[in-house]
Amino acid sequence: MLKFRKAWVPILIAGLLTSSGWSAMAADKALDIAQDDATRAQALPARVTVGFERLRLPGDERVGLLGASYVVELAPGWWLGPALYGAATGRRGGLFTWGAEGQRRWRLDDRWEVVAGVYVGGGGGAGAPVGGGLMLRPHVDLMFDFGGWATGISASQVRFPSGTIHSAQLGLLVTMQDKFAFTAPGLAGRSMEFTGPGGLGADRVAVTAGRYASGSASGQSLGYAGMRLERQLDHGVSATLEAAGAATGGADGYAEVLGGVLALWPAGSEAIRFGVRAAVGLGGGGAVLTGGGPIAKAALLSRLQLSRQLSLDLETGRARAFSGDFNTPYAQLSVGMTLGEARAEAGSAASPRIMHDTEWSVSVQNYLHARRKDGGAPGLSTLGLKFRRSLTEHLYLSGQAHSAITGGAGAYSVGLVGLGTTTRFAGYPRWSVGAEAMVGAAGGGGVFSGGGAIAEPMAWIGRDLGRYGRVKVGAGYVKSLRGGLSSPVIDVTWAAEFGTP
Repeated sequence: MLKFRKAWVPILIAGLLTSSGWSAMAADKALDIAQDDATRAQALPARVTVGFERLRLPGDERVGLLGASYVVELAPGWWLGPALYGAATGRRGGLFTWGAEGQRRWRLDDRWEVVAGVYVGGGGGAGAPVGGGLMLRPHVDLMFDFGGWATGISASQVRFPSGTIHSAQLGLLVTMQDKFAFTAPGLAGRSMEFTGPGGLGADRVAVTAGRYASGSASGQSLGYAGMRLERQLDHGVSATLEAAGAATGGADGYAEVLGGVLALWPAGSEAIRFGVRAAVGLGGGGAVLTGGGPIAKAALLSRLQLSRQLSLDLETGRARAFSGDFNTPYAQLSVGMTLGEARAEAGSAASPRIMHDTEWSVSVQNYLHARRKDGGAPGLSTLGLKFRRSLTEHLYLSGQAHSAITGGAGAYSVGLVGLGTTTRFAGYPRWSVGAEAMVGAAGGGGVFSGGGAIAEPMAWIGRDLGRYGRVKVGAGYVKSLRGGLSSPVIDVTWAAEFGTP
């Protein structure tokens, strides 16, 4: 396993650096923004895809895999973006992987389209034989366009190279069209004409912390931490996307990802609102009994607007697994931040908006030694997705998700939130340096994370590649607050930076 880890880390880093240069050049070529037009809002075609397929595991075990991706057309016919897969049927609730999806699309005529792509991600969970956790999914899809959305079939192969899962199957897909709206980076603080929220379309981001009354298999309570994105659908109604992981309660390794709807109504003033929220998704791991993986939440919610941008939510409700014994009340507190001013109504003209630099990244991290529950401390590597949004010229908010891809710890996953600071080198505008303090939850894969709560401070140096691309190298330390995990961390990141309201 050590040989495998040593072989794959440089391959992944080399691929990351190569793709960073290609993506930066492709984005610049696709956008073709002249210097005097750099302050204008741009838009690229985007696709949101949800799919389902059934994997064959060793012993003829069947697992239903639900996947979702968001890809953007960086150059004609070439698409790239984040993706997530999780167990939805069978007995492997808690099997998750996330990573990046690259695609080449060909139009056959006005309705039919062929898609060839590959997903590279990391993860595991629920005792699945994933080895180090690296997952590869090459696929070919045939899609029929109905106008605004499409459906079709997918022929794919799912492989965990260091594990024993090698499955070929057919699946079903549904794709919805979207627009990725943005400006060139470096315009933070400036007022520009802009319609809609921009970027991935989120209007609000929240950091969440909650507790399930009886979440673990032993019946004790389970504390969790995570993030939630909201996108306004109508006045007072928003779509939500959230992810969280266990932080306390001895269920380290538990993770959940849910999508839902939130409705709020003012209670005498706009500063205080009450409402309801419902969400469905996937959860499991950490010996939490979610069966095949699908879970649902229903809750009452109150929101206090602390300022124009900040708000505080208190939520109480119930969470329940569709096919497992997980069935418990919960309470959750979250601090949210509005991403820009109020969203313009659909079809309205562009309005002046204050821009913020936003960054999406793919990261490879290497833990030099990660303490295991069995007493060993071999190293491991993770593949991660990062989000960064500027708060001021030098201060930013960051959210991150990482999963193991080598080191025999395939179920190990991490979710982090925190603040960072950055600045440019005087006289060298392409170079930047920064530091960040991240906290969150981690567990699984036999790593001794002691309930889940961890901290990861890091310093980094970066160099711009084209107008939108950037490569960064960082060094830091990961430390479990209650367990034995304590290791230096080396990070290599490719980032795409752009401006949004």
